[in-house]
Amino acid sequence: MTIPMANHVEPSAKTQHYEAKSSGYHSSSDRDRRILELVGGPGLRVLDAACGPGHVGAVMRGAGNRVVGAELSASAAAEARKVLEEVHVLDLEEPWVPVLGAETFDVVFLGEVLEHVFDPVQVLSEARKVLVPGGRVVITTPNFMVWIARLQILFGRFRYQKYGLFDFGHIRWFTYKYLKQVLDESGFALEEERHMSHPKQLDRVVGRWPSLLALYFLVSARKTASSAGGVRREL
Repeated sequence: MTIPMANHVEPSAKTQHYEAKSSGYHSSSDRDRRILELVGGPGLRVLDAACGPGHVGAVMRGAGNRVVGAELSASAAAEARKVLEEVHVLDLEEPWVPVLGAETFDVVFLGEVLEHVFDPVQVLSEARKVLVPGGRVVITTPNFMVWIARLQILFGRFRYQKYGLFDFGHIRWFTYKYLKQVLDESGFALEEERHMSHPKQLDRVVGRWPSLLALYFLVSARKTASSAGGVRREL
Protein backbone atom coordinates (compact mmCIF):
# COMPACT_ATOMS: atom_id res chain seq x y z
CA MET A 1 0.00 0.00 0.00
CA THR A 2 1.60 3.23 -1.13
CA ILE A 3 1.46 6.01 1.45
CA PRO A 4 1.10 9.37 -0.38
CA MET A 5 2.97 11.41 2.21
CA ALA A 6 3.36 14.41 -0.04
CA ASN A 7 -0.43 14.90 0.01
CA HIS A 8 -0.43 14.94 3.84
CA VAL A 9 -2.37 11.70 4.18
CA GLU A 10 -1.79 10.40 7.70
CA PRO A 11 0.07 7.06 7.75
CA SER A 12 -1.62 4.16 9.47
CA ALA A 13 -0.54 3.03 12.93
CA LYS A 14 0.96 -0.09 11.35
CA THR A 15 2.99 1.99 8.89
CA GLN A 16 4.23 4.26 11.67
CA HIS A 17 5.23 1.20 13.71
CA TYR A 18 7.36 -0.29 10.94
CA GLU A 19 8.80 3.08 9.92
CA ALA A 20 10.21 3.25 13.45
CA LYS A 21 11.35 -0.39 13.63
CA SER A 22 12.82 -0.94 10.15
CA SER A 23 16.18 0.62 10.97
CA GLY A 24 16.56 -1.60 14.04
CA TYR A 25 16.47 -4.93 12.27
CA HIS A 26 19.78 -6.59 11.54
CA SER A 27 21.05 -9.91 10.27
CA SER A 28 24.00 -12.03 11.35
CA SER A 29 26.44 -13.60 8.91
CA ASP A 30 25.38 -17.07 10.09
CA ARG A 31 21.72 -16.30 9.42
CA ASP A 32 22.60 -14.81 6.01
CA ARG A 33 24.56 -17.95 5.11
CA ARG A 34 21.66 -20.23 5.97
CA ILE A 35 19.21 -18.06 4.06
CA LEU A 36 21.46 -18.07 1.00
CA GLU A 37 21.75 -21.86 1.18
CA LEU A 38 17.96 -22.08 1.05
CA VAL A 39 17.48 -19.40 -1.63
CA GLY A 40 20.16 -20.68 -3.98
CA GLY A 41 21.47 -19.06 -7.13
CA PRO A 42 22.91 -17.57 -9.19
CA GLY A 43 20.45 -16.47 -11.85
CA LEU A 44 17.25 -16.60 -9.80
CA ARG A 45 14.56 -13.93 -9.68
CA VAL A 46 13.96 -13.25 -5.98
CA LEU A 47 11.33 -11.11 -4.27
CA ASP A 48 12.50 -9.94 -0.85
CA ALA A 49 9.13 -9.32 0.82
CA ALA A 50 9.39 -6.83 3.69
CA CYS A 51 12.98 -6.18 2.65
CA GLY A 52 13.65 -3.39 5.17
CA PRO A 53 16.72 -1.38 4.13
CA GLY A 54 17.84 -4.29 1.92
CA HIS A 55 20.63 -5.93 3.93
CA VAL A 56 19.62 -9.54 3.23
CA GLY A 57 18.50 -8.71 -0.30
CA ALA A 58 21.97 -7.34 -1.01
CA VAL A 59 23.48 -10.66 0.11
CA MET A 60 21.17 -12.56 -2.26
CA ARG A 61 21.98 -10.14 -5.06
CA GLY A 62 25.69 -10.58 -4.34
CA ALA A 63 25.21 -14.30 -5.06
CA GLY A 64 24.22 -13.42 -8.63
CA ASN A 65 20.43 -13.25 -8.28
CA ARG A 66 18.06 -10.52 -9.47
CA VAL A 67 16.46 -9.18 -6.28
CA VAL A 68 13.34 -7.03 -6.14
CA GLY A 69 12.20 -5.65 -2.80
CA ALA A 70 8.77 -4.96 -1.32
CA GLU A 71 8.49 -2.90 1.86
CA LEU A 72 5.77 -1.14 3.85
CA SER A 73 8.08 1.53 5.26
CA ALA A 74 8.72 4.24 2.67
CA SER A 75 11.95 5.31 4.37
CA ALA A 76 13.29 1.74 4.46
CA ALA A 77 12.27 1.27 0.82
CA ALA A 78 14.29 4.37 -0.09
CA GLU A 79 17.36 2.85 1.58
CA ALA A 80 16.78 -0.52 -0.10
CA ARG A 81 16.74 1.11 -3.53
CA LYS A 82 20.44 1.87 -3.03
CA VAL A 83 21.32 -1.85 -3.00
CA LEU A 84 18.46 -3.67 -4.78
CA GLU A 85 17.47 -3.51 -8.43
CA GLU A 86 13.91 -2.35 -7.76
CA VAL A 87 11.80 -1.75 -4.64
CA HIS A 88 8.02 -1.38 -4.31
CA VAL A 89 6.14 0.16 -1.39
CA LEU A 90 3.68 -2.60 -0.50
CA ASP A 91 1.56 -3.70 2.44
CA LEU A 92 1.92 -7.49 2.32
CA GLU A 93 -1.56 -7.91 3.80
CA GLU A 94 -3.04 -6.26 0.70
CA PRO A 95 -3.09 -7.72 -2.86
CA TRP A 96 0.41 -7.95 -4.31
CA VAL A 97 -0.19 -8.19 -8.07
CA PRO A 98 -1.63 -4.65 -8.53
CA VAL A 99 1.63 -3.27 -7.11
CA LEU A 100 4.17 -5.75 -8.47
CA GLY A 101 2.63 -6.08 -11.90
CA ALA A 102 3.14 -9.06 -14.19
CA GLU A 103 6.65 -10.00 -13.03
CA THR A 104 7.02 -13.48 -11.55
CA PHE A 105 9.72 -14.87 -9.30
CA ASP A 106 11.56 -18.11 -8.65
CA VAL A 107 11.77 -17.41 -4.91
CA VAL A 108 9.86 -15.22 -2.46
CA PHE A 109 11.81 -14.53 0.72
CA LEU A 110 9.82 -13.79 3.89
CA GLY A 111 12.29 -13.01 6.65
CA GLU A 112 10.61 -12.57 10.05
CA VAL A 113 7.35 -11.55 8.38
CA LEU A 114 4.63 -14.10 9.07
CA GLU A 115 4.62 -13.52 12.83
CA HIS A 116 3.65 -9.88 12.16
CA VAL A 117 0.57 -10.49 9.99
CA PHE A 118 -3.02 -11.29 10.93
CA ASP A 119 -3.46 -14.08 8.36
CA PRO A 120 -0.26 -15.89 7.30
CA VAL A 121 -2.18 -18.14 4.91
CA GLN A 122 -3.50 -15.11 3.03
CA VAL A 123 0.01 -13.63 2.76
CA LEU A 124 1.42 -16.91 1.46
CA SER A 125 -1.47 -17.13 -1.00
CA GLU A 126 -0.38 -13.75 -2.37
CA ALA A 127 3.16 -15.11 -2.65
CA ARG A 128 1.83 -18.05 -4.69
CA LYS A 129 0.38 -15.63 -7.24
CA VAL A 130 3.77 -14.10 -8.07
CA LEU A 131 5.75 -17.36 -8.08
CA VAL A 132 6.50 -19.35 -11.22
CA PRO A 133 5.16 -22.94 -11.28
CA GLY A 134 7.28 -24.90 -8.85
CA GLY A 135 8.65 -21.70 -7.30
CA ARG A 136 9.61 -21.56 -3.64
CA VAL A 137 9.14 -19.51 -0.50
CA VAL A 138 12.01 -19.18 1.95
CA ILE A 139 10.76 -18.31 5.43
CA THR A 140 12.40 -17.37 8.70
CA THR A 141 10.31 -16.98 11.84
CA PRO A 142 10.90 -17.30 15.60
CA ASN A 143 9.95 -20.49 17.41
CA PHE A 144 7.63 -19.48 20.23
CA MET A 145 8.09 -22.87 21.93
CA VAL A 146 11.90 -23.00 21.98
CA TRP A 147 13.16 -24.40 25.26
CA ILE A 148 14.24 -21.05 26.71
CA ALA A 149 10.76 -19.60 26.07
CA ARG A 150 9.14 -22.61 27.73
CA LEU A 151 11.26 -22.06 30.82
CA GLN A 152 10.47 -18.35 30.95
CA ILE A 153 6.74 -18.99 30.70
CA LEU A 154 6.93 -21.83 33.23
CA PHE A 155 8.43 -19.44 35.78
CA GLY A 156 6.06 -16.59 34.91
CA ARG A 157 8.65 -14.44 33.16
CA PHE A 158 6.83 -13.63 29.92
CA ARG A 159 7.64 -10.06 28.96
CA TYR A 160 7.19 -8.22 25.67
CA GLN A 161 10.35 -6.84 24.07
CA LYS A 162 11.16 -4.24 21.43
CA TYR A 163 12.88 -6.91 19.34
CA GLY A 164 13.34 -10.66 19.51
CA LEU A 165 11.19 -13.65 20.36
CA PHE A 166 8.63 -11.68 22.38
CA ASP A 167 8.56 -8.66 20.06
CA PHE A 168 5.45 -6.61 20.82
CA GLY A 169 4.74 -6.49 17.07
CA HIS A 170 4.18 -10.27 16.90
CA ILE A 171 0.54 -11.18 16.45
CA ARG A 172 1.11 -14.81 15.38
CA TRP A 173 3.09 -17.24 17.49
CA PHE A 174 4.71 -20.00 15.43
CA THR A 175 5.50 -23.52 16.54
CA TYR A 176 7.00 -26.12 14.22
CA LYS A 177 3.60 -27.79 13.86
CA TYR A 178 1.80 -24.52 13.14
CA LEU A 179 4.38 -23.49 10.53
CA LYS A 180 3.87 -26.77 8.67
CA GLN A 181 0.10 -26.34 8.94
CA VAL A 182 0.23 -22.83 7.44
CA LEU A 183 2.43 -24.03 4.57
CA ASP A 184 0.09 -26.94 3.84
CA GLU A 185 -3.01 -24.75 3.87
CA SER A 186 -1.31 -22.24 1.56
CA GLY A 187 -0.35 -24.82 -1.05
CA PHE A 188 3.35 -25.29 -0.25
CA ALA A 189 5.35 -28.45 0.46
CA LEU A 190 8.19 -28.20 2.97
CA GLU A 191 11.51 -29.18 1.34
CA GLU A 192 14.55 -27.95 3.28
CA GLU A 193 15.30 -26.78 6.82
CA ARG A 194 18.25 -24.79 8.20
CA HIS A 195 17.06 -23.90 11.71
CA MET A 196 19.10 -21.75 14.11
CA SER A 197 19.46 -23.10 17.63
CA HIS A 198 20.37 -21.53 20.96
CA PRO A 199 23.04 -22.06 22.06
CA LYS A 200 24.72 -22.68 18.71
CA GLN A 201 26.21 -25.96 19.97
CA LEU A 202 22.74 -27.49 19.61
CA ASP A 203 22.92 -27.10 15.81
CA ARG A 204 24.08 -30.72 15.54
CA VAL A 205 20.81 -32.03 16.99
CA VAL A 206 18.29 -29.26 16.22
CA GLY A 207 17.02 -31.20 13.20
CA ARG A 208 15.83 -34.00 15.49
CA TRP A 209 13.74 -31.75 17.75
CA PRO A 210 13.15 -28.44 15.98
CA SER A 211 10.00 -27.77 18.01
CA LEU A 212 12.14 -27.68 21.18
CA LEU A 213 15.64 -26.61 20.09
CA ALA A 214 15.15 -24.19 17.17
CA LEU A 215 15.33 -20.53 18.15
CA TYR A 216 14.44 -19.51 14.60
CA PHE A 217 12.86 -21.69 11.94
CA LEU A 218 14.49 -21.33 8.51
CA VAL A 219 12.72 -23.33 5.81
CA SER A 220 12.24 -23.60 2.07
CA ALA A 221 8.88 -24.79 0.72
CA ARG A 222 7.86 -25.42 -2.88
CA LYS A 223 4.66 -24.25 -4.53
CA THR A 224 2.41 -27.24 -5.23
CA ALA A 225 0.11 -27.71 -8.19
CA SER A 226 -3.02 -27.04 -6.14
CA SER A 227 -3.67 -23.80 -4.26
CA ALA A 228 -4.19 -25.56 -0.94
CA GLY A 229 -2.66 -28.77 0.30
CA GLY A 230 -5.37 -29.46 2.82
CA VAL A 231 -8.55 -28.23 4.44
CA ARG A 232 -8.02 -24.87 6.06
CA ARG A 233 -8.32 -24.99 9.82
CA GLU A 234 -9.26 -22.17 12.14
CA LEU A 235 -6.48 -19.62 12.67
